Amino acid sequence: MKRNLHIVLLSVAVALTLATVTACPKKTEEATGGASTSAAAGGPVARINGEEVARADFDKQMERTRARFQRAGRQVAPALETRLKENLVRKLVEETLIAQKAKSEGVAVTKEELDAKVKEHKERFGSDKAFQSFLERTSQTEADVVADLEKTLLRDKLFAKLLASADPTEADLKKYYDDNLDKYKQKEQIKASHVLIKVEKGATDKDKKAKLIEAKKVLAEVKKSSANFEEVAKKYSDGPTKDRGGDLGTFSRGRMVKPFEDAAFAAKAGEIVGPVETQFGYHIIKVYEKTAEQQRAFDEVKESIGTSLRARAKSKATRELLDKLKGEAKVEILEAGISLDSKKAPVTVEGNPLEGTADKPANGAGGGAGDRPVEAAGGAKPAEGAAP
Repeated sequence: MKRNLHIVLLSVAVALTLATVTACPKKTEEATGGASTSAAAGGPVARINGEEVARADFDKQMERTRARFQRAGRQVAPALETRLKENLVRKLVEETLIAQKAKSEGVAVTKEELDAKVKEHKERFGSDKAFQSFLERTSQTEADVVADLEKTLLRDKLFAKLLASADPTEADLKKYYDDNLDKYKQKEQIKASHVLIKVEKGATDKDKKAKLIEAKKVLAEVKKSSANFEEVAKKYSDGPTKDRGGDLGTFSRGRMVKPFEDAAFAAKAGEIVGPVETQFGYHIIKVYEKTAEQQRAFDEVKESIGTSLRARAKSKATRELLDKLKGEAKVEILEAGISLDSKKAPVTVEGNPLEGTADKPANGAGGGAGDRPVEAAGGAKPAEGAAP
């Protein structure tokens, strides 16, 4: 996991920095009049230090991007088409600069390294079916993913060679901890279960009243000394936690819808409260444990602080090195109407920034089992403020 985190962090740094590829005025040319001729003739879309970026690669990746938008039900209007092209050209320029520097430094990816990386990547999906689903969802082939992984490995090997290790001292770690104590507070948490008596959207006042009466009967039953909350939840609950006895696990504030949260955190350990009304219906809540907010010890968090500080130092060194590469490069943009202006906001599709935009790794062949949604006290949708 640490290696994956390192890859992602470094990828983000690369994408962020190279998003500003405009080189120096004397060395960067954004073709105007002759660009359309080159494009119409199927010529290259860019030239970096004399090396051409093939139109075939550009067209293939643009088609993949369009497919993602279509699958998400979004139309690609002319203005958006231009943005997508700019993002893609920026990504291809970045990849070419990195590949050129790797070649000059004698850095290459071996077959064994690539095979191991591909195997590791596929295993993240748990099954071949899940991997194939990912390919379909992202409009990629397996060959596309392998090519992206190879670029990621090449980039990581290059920067591992060129960038000095920046390990923070114990004093650095302690200073960061002392300066950021609020970041290392364990929020108040509770462990709870619930029974949901669901109220359908658009229910009449009469229906709501009937559901409230039902919820009050359930509350009376669970408050009996002989009642087992888990069994009552399995018997009466309409929520997705029914089969596990209404168990919501341990959570902090901000994970559940507000009325549910307020009632649950106001209760004492061992107390049963309700009925609590939310947009999902009526809830009977049992709080099993409460943990007050507390400061996490330095020794408990210093490893994660070290990871964060090393990533920051690496990002800074990466930006400086890439600025040097850009300053030395001659970048010609041959695609008409394309500008590598990095000040625009990233383009997103299906909720995620596209490759080559502000916070999406340029060679991100990532993806996996998917986000784990946080149940919103009724399970119909994620909680207000929930984080997967």
